[in-house]
This record gives sequence, C-alpha cells and structure tokens, in this order.
Amino acid sequence: MNSGGIQSKQAFCISLLPDRRLTGKSLEKQTANCFYRVQWPNPCLKFISFENGVLTLRSTSNDESYTLQLHVRQQKLLVACNCGNDKKTICKHAYWTLNDIHWKFGETYFTKFTAHGMMELAFKYPMHFDKQESNAGINVFPRVELKSIYQLAPATPMPDIETILKLPEPIVKANSLPSPMFPLSAQIPGGKAMVYLIMIAYRYDQLPSVIPVTGQPTVKGNTIKAFDSFTSGLQKANTTSLNNEQKILQEKCLRLYKLTEKIGGELLTDKLFSKHLDELSAIFQEWAELYLMLQAQPFVFTHMLFNKKQLRQKPKRNYWLQVMLSASVPVLSFVVTDKGDHYRFTMQAHIDGVLLENFETNTPLFITQCSELIFRLGCLRDACLVEWINRSGDRITIFKEHFEAFQKEVLEPLQRHYTISFA
Repeated sequence: MNSGGIQSKQAFCISLLPDRRLTGKSLEKQTANCFYRVQWPNPCLKFISFENGVLTLRSTSNDESYTLQLHVRQQKLLVACNCGNDKKTICKHAYWTLNDIHWKFGETYFTKFTAHGMMELAFKYPMHFDKQESNAGINVFPRVELKSIYQLAPATPMPDIETILKLPEPIVKANSLPSPMFPLSAQIPGGKAMVYLIMIAYRYDQLPSVIPVTGQPTVKGNTIKAFDSFTSGLQKANTTSLNNEQKILQEKCLRLYKLTEKIGGELLTDKLFSKHLDELSAIFQEWAELYLMLQAQPFVFTHMLFNKKQLRQKPKRNYWLQVMLSASVPVLSFVVTDKGDHYRFTMQAHIDGVLLENFETNTPLFITQCSELIFRLGCLRDACLVEWINRSGDRITIFKEHFEAFQKEVLEPLQRHYTISFA
C-alpha cells in the first residue's frame, strides 16, 4: 500500500456530497452503468487495518474473499479491490461492500475519514474512542466523557461567534443595579398573597416568563402552602384589590408573557438574527425591569411548564420551587485547559469578583446555583454563549489537531470581549 494512500489510477472514484456523505441514491446513480446488479450476496466484512487514511477490509461471500481499500480524499471516495477489475467500472465486490456499509452505518460514515477526522484520531488516541468491529467492518465512537467535540462530534451546531458578539453590550453592568423599587408587600385582602411564578418551558419552546397567581401563605408567612389556579392572578375579584405597585407588576408580567409566546425558546436559531432579534431585545429589556421589581417580592417561585394545558389548572407541588433573585450580574469568562492530547474549553462566572462554583446553565437568560439562587445574565450576547455551552454539555473538547482552527473561529473573537485563561 502506498504511504500516501490509494492512488487514483488504482481505484474507482465515487463523488461524495459537499459534507462528505454518501447516500444510497448517490451510490446507485454513480454506478448505474456498472455491473453492480451481479450479486455478491451478503458479504461479511472483516476489518484488517486503518493506516495513512486507508481502511482495508476483507470482503467474503460464499467462501470467496477479496481485499478492498477505501480512502477519502477531499470530496472523493477511492475504492480499490484486488479482484483484478480494470477500475473503469466498479466491481461487484466493491459495490456490495459499499452498499452494506451504507446500510449498516448510514450515509455519514465516510465523514469520519477526513484528515484528522474521527477514524484517524480513534487509532491515534484509543483511550478516547470505542471501536466496534462487526460483519460490516469497523466503526468508531467518541467516549461520552468528551462531551461535545469540536469539528468531530459537536453536541450542538457551532454558532456564528462573530454574529453573537455583534449583539448589544450588557444592559446593566455588574454591581450597578439600583435598589428594588417596591416594598416587600405581597398581601391582598382575604388572607391571600400575590405569588410570581417564573415559568420555565421543559422543551425550550418558550423563553422564561412570569405568571402572577394568588396563594395561601403559611402561618409564619415565609412561604406558600397552597396555590390558586394559574388564572387567579388575572381574575377581576383579585385584580381590583391590588395596590398600584402590584398592578404595575402584574401588567409587566402579562406583557412579558405575550412577548415570549410569539417566538420559540432557543436563542441559537437562524430566526434569532433575522426575524426575531427585535422581539428578543424587547424580551430582554422587559426582564431587566421586571427582575428588579421581583427582587422585592417575598414569594417568587420557578415552575416547570410542560404544556399549555397546565395553565388551566393549579400549579403542581412537584413542579414549583421557591427561589431567591440575586441583584448581582454574572461576569462570564472562559478557560482553556491543556489535557495532553486535547484541550478542554469551559465557561466560568464571577459574582462580585468571586468565582461562582457549581452553577447551572439550563435556564435561558439566567444561570442558577443549586436551582434556588437565580442570577440574571447581563445581555443577550451572554445568554447566547451560555446556551451554546449548555447545549455542549458544559464543556467542549478540542483535539490538538483542530486547535488552530478553534483558536481562529472561537478564541480570537471571544478575546475581544471576554477574559480567556489558559491552564
């Protein structure tokens, strides 16, 4: 075998799609004039080697065996068989071998064969990958502890970092929030109290909003023991008894809820930067004002929203949690940690100059600690980056073969706005 891979004159050439996929339709179209209709029934493929980007397999059918070599070069798949075929057409052994690989492993299999791709790195760094041999040859998979792997196996599509960084600077700087504007009063006539539920959509189909409801405080008055229906905060009998501050707060809650109904709950979509940027900016501004007002309220809870049918019922005990709203705005930074054969990219948050430990990133527009302490992010830009890190499993693995590209695509743009430390 040539050290540089299969030579084009030694192999039949099949064009791959731009993303290096090989579909069944494409395979049949490119081999339509060949003799693939001659059966090579149920070939059993045995893995022999993977060297210099060339996968070598032994294809056996009816006690007859041939050796095949597969090599991806740019957007071409080179296929060589030792059956003596003239290479002007694909032989039946090669066709049915490819057909079997496509059937067993799918059309994305050959995307793993690029230079510094998953197949190459699986043999170079075997401690990070699992190899599975079968009668279809061999397949490789990254181990789950790597989480999202840059270029090889991202857990979420790579966002356009430059576009995110063009979003507005923080609306409110850290340590610059004024004092809450309303007194700590939630009481309404009838022994009830106003409660504010931060609704968090379970499937990210709506951004967080706030629904005011009425509830029955405990004897000590430090929490709520029973909630009325979701519509209780909107009923005329209750709203007429609200003071002016409570009415303003209620109006802002309703305005925010109507805004969040118009768009989905994922920030990192194409719609963000085209159709809905104005709406997102309005939602973020509403939250900036509403959050400040909610800090003064004694009864603020989070509540999971699984579907809109819930809103015709009462809040369920298993879905609510009383929370505290911090006045401090998180300051985000990033860390690149050298792990030997790869780097690990993670995000940090500082509160008033102190590193925030064990924070959670699964609530859009916020980060939380122990689910009970909530910090509102300072700008949409921060919120987009937090969502990206969250969807990536809270860390990104970059093998050193890809670090130069990661540095250009991610680190250099981020360094203009955020602190990045290396460890």
